[in-house]
Amino acid sequence: MRLIIAMLLMLSGYAYAGCENIKDDDQRNYCRAQQSGNGCENIKNDDMRNACRAETGGSGCENIKDDDRRNYCRAKQRGNGCENIKNDDMRNACRAETGGGSGCENIKDDDQRNYCRAKQSGNGCENIHNDDLRNQCRSVTP
Repeated sequence: MRLIIAMLLMLSGYAYAGCENIKDDDQRNYCRAQQSGNGCENIKNDDMRNACRAETGGSGCENIKDDDRRNYCRAKQRGNGCENIKNDDMRNACRAETGGGSGCENIKDDDQRNYCRAKQSGNGCENIHNDDLRNQCRSVTP
């Protein structure tokens, strides 16, 4: 579950103010890099660093070792391809984010489902139990 939450955090847009409230160093550094367009080298996790580089224009998704993470990255860049993701929750989050279906209602994990809903509706972050994900949610919703 932590992998999926981290994945959703890392592949989502961030508001810089919310970055400071994220406790996980790699997730916080990813958030900062997304805002500034640089700083991916401060991320220790290889896949997260490579996803950061892909999203900030420094490289493609092919450097991401994990198949699902790589496919998620590609789907975000292309706007399709979520069906290549094996993890159900990640695939449904991808579908919701890329417009390939509602996705949110099919996410089994409560926090991830609530995060997905909040990103679509603009409210509901208070229903997320994970502190980092709730803070991220607050930074991307009005």
